[in-house]
Amino acid sequence: MKTFILLSAVPGAGKSTWAEQYRLTHKHVFVVGSDEVRKEVTGEFQNFTMEKEVWKRYFDYINKYALEGPEDVTVIADSTNLQNKYRKTYIEKIKGFDRKVLVVLKKPLDVILRQNLQRSENKIVPENIVVSMWKSWEEPSEEIIDWFDEYMVIYKWFDSSKVKDSFHYKD
Repeated sequence: MKTFILLSAVPGAGKSTWAEQYRLTHKHVFVVGSDEVRKEVTGEFQNFTMEKEVWKRYFDYINKYALEGPEDVTVIADSTNLQNKYRKTYIEKIKGFDRKVLVVLKKPLDVILRQNLQRSENKIVPENIVVSMWKSWEEPSEEIIDWFDEYMVIYKWFDSSKVKDSFHYKD
C-alpha cells in the first residue's frame, strides 16, 4: 500500500523531527521537505525568491516516489500546511497513493519558540514570523479531513538524540 502523510504545523513544532523518527522506524519512507527543496533550488533554506520552482519540484518528488517507489512506500510531505487552502492543494496535485494520512502537530507557542531557537542558525525562523504563522493556523475543515483516510493530532512524542543525529539532510 502506497501511503502519503501530510504534516501540518508551524515552524519549530517538530515536523522534521517527527518525520525523521518515522523514517527510522518504518521501511521505504521518503521525506520531501519544502525547506530542503528550497535549499536545492536556491542554495539556502530561507531564500523565497524561486517559490514557483520550489513547489513544482516538491510535488514532482512526492509523485515520483509514489510512481517509482516500492508497493509499500510511504512519502511524508514536510511543510507547514497551516491553512485549508494549502492542504487542499494536495488533493489536486498528488497522485498514486492508496492511503492518505493527515498528521497535525500541536504544541504551545512558548515550546515552539524555544524549539525554533534550537535549530541550526540557517534554519531559525524569526520569532515574529513564527508568532504570525501560529496565529494564522486553521483547524482542518471537514472537507479536508474527509479526503484523508486517517487524521491524527499529536501533542507529544518520544524524541531522542539518535533521531537528530541521523537526519537525512544536513546543514
